[in-house]
Amino acid sequence: MDKIGVGFASVTELEKKYVLDALDNERLSQGKYVNKFEKNFANIHRQKYGVMCNSGTSALHLALEVLKEIEGWDENTEVLVPAITFIATSNACLHAGLKVKFVDVELDTYNLNPYEIEKHITSNTKCIIPVHTFGMPCNMNKIMQIARKYNLKVIEDCAEAHFAKIDGVTVGGFGDISCFSTYVAHTISTGIGGIVCTSNVDYMEVLRSLVAHGRACTCDRCIASDGKTVCPKRMKTDIDRRFCFERIGYSYRVGEIEGALGLAQLERREEIMTKRHRNASYLIQELKQYDSLIQLPNHSDNIEHTYMMFPIVLKGGSGINLKDFVMYLEKRNIETRPMLPLLNQPIYKRIFGDIEPQYPNAEYINHNGFYIGCHHGLGIEQLEYIVEIMGGFLEQYM
Repeated sequence: MDKIGVGFASVTELEKKYVLDALDNERLSQGKYVNKFEKNFANIHRQKYGVMCNSGTSALHLALEVLKEIEGWDENTEVLVPAITFIATSNACLHAGLKVKFVDVELDTYNLNPYEIEKHITSNTKCIIPVHTFGMPCNMNKIMQIARKYNLKVIEDCAEAHFAKIDGVTVGGFGDISCFSTYVAHTISTGIGGIVCTSNVDYMEVLRSLVAHGRACTCDRCIASDGKTVCPKRMKTDIDRRFCFERIGYSYRVGEIEGALGLAQLERREEIMTKRHRNASYLIQELKQYDSLIQLPNHSDNIEHTYMMFPIVLKGGSGINLKDFVMYLEKRNIETRPMLPLLNQPIYKRIFGDIEPQYPNAEYINHNGFYIGCHHGLGIEQLEYIVEIMGGFLEQYM
């Protein structure tokens, strides 16, 4: 069996058609494809505005910088982050010059535990970043209730959760700002890329400025044009607004190639999600015979998981050594990844000290969890192989 990777990015004739059209239009900087992708993506996730950028990490950084500027945050401002997440979530806070406070997670969902939030809130706490880990939505109703009680801003980290739903309502529209990644192997991919979504026009204006070096030009007229039309707002100031800078910004933009890929992938979302749900359902059904040894993804009927990855956690008393299990899989061409260990990372131990034991659920997951792929590139042959190989290892512990 060829290697079964954790991620997959498909490029069909539709992606090729849009990319070739972008090339034929001689428009490599942002244009109609970026503009349409931003609008459609934001609308799907219940926000008015979308601003495309070069990564999900940049999206988080931009969101935090916007709130710093408009809400008047300073270096003492604290942001609550789950103790299990990809390091980009907390790194973005550090890059923005803010203080990170970690919150333990739920053992069954791997998401931020809303019942652990309040004990970490101080007078300096201004924001919560719930992460919809692996495509499993957080308990946003409870999180938003707490946010309203303490007047906290909410940035949804949806990097792994495009199109996930709670009670039929898409994530990304609960908080003030939501951030997504379209990096390779994410649910939809533009190669590199990310997008920030919000319904706050003031936030959008600053986002458009920050993503492009801090320039004064923040409307989407120039982006949506064909490259030959001159926006009438450009010359209403002493300096062309595109070259008038109001803040220290960043070069976080992407171009039409990424926009074209994104729009095509967005139009294929039903196909992509159907395959992911099918694959996850197969793995859960076939591996549940080992549920005395391993914890599989599970959720209530009101949740629509998007299964960016397929997480597995060893149960206490199983007698299984995590390293033995993952090496068994790796040697048989089933790729594995550690389940987002954060607090025990070398750099974080230097910054924060040995704090992992203060977060027992995160600590347990760090030492007993991993994930494999269940993406839309897998067929029944690969799925059957995964079940066969896993079963071959787990049977000896039954």
